Amino acid sequence: MDNQKILEVHERQLKFSRLLAKIGQNNPIGKVIRLRAYFLDLPVLTQQWRDYLYVRKERISDKFLGLDQGIIHTSYADAKRLVETTPQQRDNYLGPLKINARSYFLGHPLCLGTNGDEHAGIRALFFHALPEPEETTETLAQLVDTGLATATKQGIIDVKIDLPKMIVALLHELILDLKLSEEEIAGSVGYIGGLGLATVPNLIHNTLLRNKTRSHIQHRQGLVDTYKKSPKYQDYLEFGASYQLNEQQVANNLFDMIHVAGSAGTSDLLASVFGVLCQDEALRANVSAEIDTVWDGQTPPNARTLAQLELTEKVIFETARLYPPVRFLNQMSTEPMEVEIGGQRCPFQKGTRLVASLFTANRDPDKYEEPDTFKTTRDYSDLLSWNGSNQERNCPGRALSIAIVKLFCLYAFKHYQWRSVSGVEWDMKKFAPFKPNLVLNGFARRVN
Repeated sequence: MDNQKILEVHERQLKFSRLLAKIGQNNPIGKVIRLRAYFLDLPVLTQQWRDYLYVRKERISDKFLGLDQGIIHTSYADAKRLVETTPQQRDNYLGPLKINARSYFLGHPLCLGTNGDEHAGIRALFFHALPEPEETTETLAQLVDTGLATATKQGIIDVKIDLPKMIVALLHELILDLKLSEEEIAGSVGYIGGLGLATVPNLIHNTLLRNKTRSHIQHRQGLVDTYKKSPKYQDYLEFGASYQLNEQQVANNLFDMIHVAGSAGTSDLLASVFGVLCQDEALRANVSAEIDTVWDGQTPPNARTLAQLELTEKVIFETARLYPPVRFLNQMSTEPMEVEIGGQRCPFQKGTRLVASLFTANRDPDKYEEPDTFKTTRDYSDLLSWNGSNQERNCPGRALSIAIVKLFCLYAFKHYQWRSVSGVEWDMKKFAPFKPNLVLNGFARRVN
């Protein structure tokens, strides 16, 4: 797809926006226009997502129109302003894509798109369910080691396939005290991989795509029912009830927390950290030296061990800057507005989607010197990944995710080895989970 096509589709979006400003975006005609505009722009984004951002940023302006008439903000300053806005009004979007098929979520909204008291209750439930990593370091370490040991049976780790399986299994044991079967783990990874199917309208989802989605939906329903066997389930129900959340809301939001926010995000970040360290031999040697300094490999690691992994933590932060697992954050405007796009004043109605592009913001030369270079000497105090410092919407699992990645580095580089790696490359074209192509061949436990 050439650059001219990317710009031509944007020009059509501008024409649609002027028409919607006159007739309204939520009446029947307006909804049809928005749907047409959405599916004109969708293939441009999904086939050339990086060019989609940078061609429009460089040829139009720092703000331009995106999917579903959303206004995409690409600069660090604008993205930071959006991320830190409180309160925020959200809708049922996953990154830049709208979740049109609620049947994929058993009729429930995506937890990221809830608002008001419901959002406050779900967020409180997440904080209640997620353990403090300082208090569970030894348990986490055992689960990480178990996951890596399992990979030695096949002798390779394909980060796109195997890391999500490890994180799914780990989070279910940690949060629910449930040990999933191999079939259940595979079903969960398949469900995560099929999230894109939920972006098509519900009618198409339930008819033309039914054969593709049926197994995913059945898996979700079956696993939600399995959660009832958890020794922690009753506690979660009682806690949720204190925020007026019913049983279905509690169980389904626990599912989303583990699968959408937890397993997908953490496995993407972990895969990218492994990718960075496999690319840079000097950096890998320095991280390994740090690990050897802080941990003897015999006694179980504790919170102090993780706190001493200062270089490893900077590698995680710099990886999250360059390769953020979440590339887009959404909110809805709470009042009518007018925005200048490419020198044109464009009016928009209340409820227009405002999108922070974290990928471009994290590489903004006005914020970061040599923004495309991997440097661990940066200040990460205002990093926008994990939703920045916004206390209303920042990631509840940030500390846990970082601890898990540290422990995987600790064990992988101390207790395991691999013979060779495939070429490391992140896909800057097809919009998919943001992790590199990387296979660790000859993966085995070290012999001391």
